[in-house]
Amino acid sequence: MVEKETAVQVSKMSIQLAGVFAVIGVALMYLYVAIADVPETTKLLWASGLSLGVAFTFLVIWTFARDISRQR
Repeated sequence: MVEKETAVQVSKMSIQLAGVFAVIGVALMYLYVAIADVPETTKLLWASGLSLGVAFTFLVIWTFARDISRQR
C-alpha cells in the first residue's frame, strides 16, 4: 500500500502542476488573441469571453473547495 504521506505529497504536487499548466494555457490563449490577424473588436470579444470563462471557472472551483473545507 502507498503511505499516506506520499499520497498527500503527490496530490499537492499534481495540484500545483495543474495550476501551472492552467496559467500557461490561459497566457498562451491571451497571446494568441493579441497576435491574431482579426479586427480589434473581435480581439476584445475573444479576450472578454476568455476572461469571463476563467472567472466563472475559478468561482466554481473556489465554491467547491470552500464547501469541502466547511464539511471537514
